[in-house]
Order: sequence, then structure tokens, then C-alpha cells
Amino acid sequence: MTPFARIAIEQAEALLTDQDSVMLLDTRDARAYCQGHDPRAIHLSDLNLRTLLKVTPKQVHLIFCCADGASSPDMARLFAEFGFINCYSLEGGYAAWKSRPQHAAKARGIRARHAAALLG
Repeated sequence: MTPFARIAIEQAEALLTDQDSVMLLDTRDARAYCQGHDPRAIHLSDLNLRTLLKVTPKQVHLIFCCADGASSPDMARLFAEFGFINCYSLEGGYAAWKSRPQHAAKARGIRARHAAALLG
């Protein structure tokens, strides 16, 4: 059994819109993240990886986004191995995400609390 699922853009957007306990984690490098990212995304890096693994509730839905969908499965698998039960790899990555029809979306749920915890 695969410890994570691949998720289409439409499914990811629905989760982010309908669920309170969802985090969009952008695994691209800092430069790519700064050049453009979804406003709801948290940049996942070596600097905050341990903190996220420790403080994030295991039942939170985690959507991992890389540049093109090739490397996010590795991060989704890692989190699943640490006991997270709702891990998703975004199909097509940020390239597909930024080409989707734009939606007026607000950051919701626990994203703000986690960002505050990570930033101190």
C-alpha cells in the first residue's frame, strides 16, 4: 500500500477550500518559492522540516508541491513514514498549479498558526 496519494489540482483546491486542517507545503528551493507561490503555501525547507514533523498534528491533510510533481512524492512518503495519515503529492507540481484557473482564495485553517510557530 502506498503511504501517500497523488492528488490532482482540482482535488487539492477542493481540500484547501473545504477543510480546516490542510497545509500546502512547497518543497521547491527558496529562490523558486520567492519568485512565486500560492499565498496559502508554507515553504518547506531544511530549516523548518524538524519543526513541522514535531508540531503538526498527524491527522492534518498535507499537500506537497514541488516544481513539476517529480520530487514531492518523496517528501509525502517521508511524512507518511513519520505517521502522518493524509499525505498527498500534487500532480504536475507548481508548474500545473500556477496554470490553473485563478481562484480568490484566502488562507484558512491552521496554516496561520503553523506559520507563526515556524517563524517564532
